[in-house]
Amino acid sequence: MPEAGVTPPAVSVVIATCNQATTLPETLRCLRTQTLAPHRWELLIIDDGSTDETAEILRRDAGWAQVVRQENRGLPAACNTGLGLARGRYLARMDSDDSAAPDWLERMTDALEAAPDASCAVPDRFETDGRTHRLVRSEPDNLYSLIACGTLFRTKLLRSIGGYRPFYWEEYDLYLRLRPMGSFLHVRSALYTYRKHAGAMTQSREARHRGWRELASVWGEQALRSAGPNPDLEEALR
Repeated sequence: MPEAGVTPPAVSVVIATCNQATTLPETLRCLRTQTLAPHRWELLIIDDGSTDETAEILRRDAGWAQVVRQENRGLPAACNTGLGLARGRYLARMDSDDSAAPDWLERMTDALEAAPDASCAVPDRFETDGRTHRLVRSEPDNLYSLIACGTLFRTKLLRSIGGYRPFYWEEYDLYLRLRPMGSFLHVRSALYTYRKHAGAMTQSREARHRGWRELASVWGEQALRSAGPNPDLEEALR
């Protein structure tokens, strides 16, 4: 609960990080350029058991953020720690190797405030692997076109559906539970940049397919297919 007389921020940005000391400084720098007034948003950084130089970087570069260090419990648990601490009526996740346009928070907040029936706002994005840079359009009717980060959620709704659950595809499980709560508002501008890594866990076909089957065991194949077309899902379910 905010202190008496203290106005809480409109937006809470949550970064869950583990051993990404090489990319974290750039992510913090891009957040410092946000055009949304500083008193209107807060940054929560959950250090999920990093063993590299993350702690030193946070001491040096993130004195303006709230930092929580916890033993390694995995991404969904770290996100839930941030969700539990969030004071903003809106919440956005950011990965510690991604970046965003300076007007990301301002544009997304304005859009969601103007759409009271929407449960979240989703921007377009750029995806980069360090060599190529491509524009990806979000399709609110196809949940598989969305990613976990960059979206602006209503914090109360995230809490009401139980936050993040420990699935490989935790973002799709979240979006599936959020879908009945309101429309997904499309902000037609590439405001977020998602960095793809050759060694990322989603590059493993076996792990991806195991994740789809795990999700199907809870949601059922029909529910997953109703969320949009996805060739990788179809291949996993054959």
